[in-house]
Amino acid sequence: MVCQDEETRDRLASSVPTLRACEGSRLKMVGLEALPTYRRVLAWLPGPAEETGRYLQWLRRLNWGLETDNWRVYERKEESNGVRLVLSVDSKSIMALEKHSWKPFSGVGRATFSLLGAKVEEKK
Repeated sequence: MVCQDEETRDRLASSVPTLRACEGSRLKMVGLEALPTYRRVLAWLPGPAEETGRYLQWLRRLNWGLETDNWRVYERKEESNGVRLVLSVDSKSIMALEKHSWKPFSGVGRATFSLLGAKVEEKK
């Protein structure tokens, strides 16, 4: 929640612990840095088409640091030689993809990942 001023924020922070959403649950106020961040990514997975969940399992099992349980699939397109996915990927997995040079093992070969909306640097 974004507050208009510090007084409003402090008043909200003091009332949050007394709120109950469901029986046995508790609410806690945290800063924005505590919330996970996600980026949109394009993934190309070569080979025969499989269920998306199976691809995500393979990626998690074969590549250290890819937390595919946290990923969200926005779009899937099957092609003759593979599957293209548009995903929302957590920041820790983005760092792991960078360590894998954006080409992690997919079970059938190497997948290719790229950030959507990223600017490509021109070579001079």
